[in-house]
Amino acid sequence: MPRQTSVSPPAVSLQPAARVYPNTGLHGQVVKMLAGINAFIIGAFWVIFQGDAEALFMVAIGGVYLIAYLGTPWAMARVGGLKLDEQKSFGEFLREPFETWTGVITGRQAAIQVLLVPSAIALAVVGMGVIIDFNR
Repeated sequence: MPRQTSVSPPAVSLQPAARVYPNTGLHGQVVKMLAGINAFIIGAFWVIFQGDAEALFMVAIGGVYLIAYLGTPWAMARVGGLKLDEQKSFGEFLREPFETWTGVITGRQAAIQVLLVPSAIALAVVGMGVIIDFNR
């Protein structure tokens, strides 16, 4: 007759599992990166068009629009009592789920989606600047 061994059942916790709720707002670092990329684009245009007063005037108008683009949500968040302070670490934000209109993705995917187009535009601006500089 084979020898029977006693195996204890797996430990089961009576505590409910902690539910991870998806983030619905961007982490402050992502917002700061977005602002930095857009400021870089305006600064690059400023350097590229030095010497042409009319072009610099248009870049200045673009800068005003950038301030409105970034400042309006910031002001509305402050009036509503929201702060962009980082309650979680940036690493936690990147790993946790993030809710969008089309479904739930990771924070890393959300940051990539937010920063990809402005980064591509910044790269294109640098390329245009190099081409303009070579043609002067």
